[in-house]
Amino acid sequence: MTGSASATETPDYTVVKSDKAFEIRVYPSMILAEVTVAGDRRQVNSLGFRKLASFIFGDNVSRDTVAMTSPVVSKPEKIDMTSPVVRTMDPEGRWTVNFMMPSEYSMTTLPVPTDPDIRIFKTVPYRTVSIQYNGNNSTENIAKHEAKLRVYVSEHALDAVGAPEYAGYDAPWVPGPLKRNEIHFRLKN
Repeated sequence: MTGSASATETPDYTVVKSDKAFEIRVYPSMILAEVTVAGDRRQVNSLGFRKLASFIFGDNVSRDTVAMTSPVVSKPEKIDMTSPVVRTMDPEGRWTVNFMMPSEYSMTTLPVPTDPDIRIFKTVPYRTVSIQYNGNNSTENIAKHEAKLRVYVSEHALDAVGAPEYAGYDAPWVPGPLKRNEIHFRLKN
């Protein structure tokens, strides 16, 4: 997995084409934890992140239990943080927020969330066209970079599908100019 300065695991991907600020990437299969929440962008960033953070910080049931005696004891398990946090809005205005799970886990070893709103699943490999930028994720900054990405998609006749995905790599306390952000469109295979 690709690492950052803070040694937080990030998804592997292969750059198929690099064109200034734009990249076409291929992502392998990975396990995601996601939740869907309603509200404006800032509210869902906080609510979705808190729900998923609660899961990785121990609001879960470890699959590593001993069932040969009574009582059966389940212990919560802390899961390492990964980045980015990815947000996508559906046509009804609800937001899906997800974290990639650390690569050390499989679907059979990952702890089970106690929050029934959290879904765990394994993706199929996929391709994106992406733009990376720095700065705070203000509405204006997002709109500016999303517009650039839409123009690139149009000018290169790329077959983008679905809503844009907004990826944020850094913690809230990282100064705005240093924050790494990306916008992705999935590409039809």
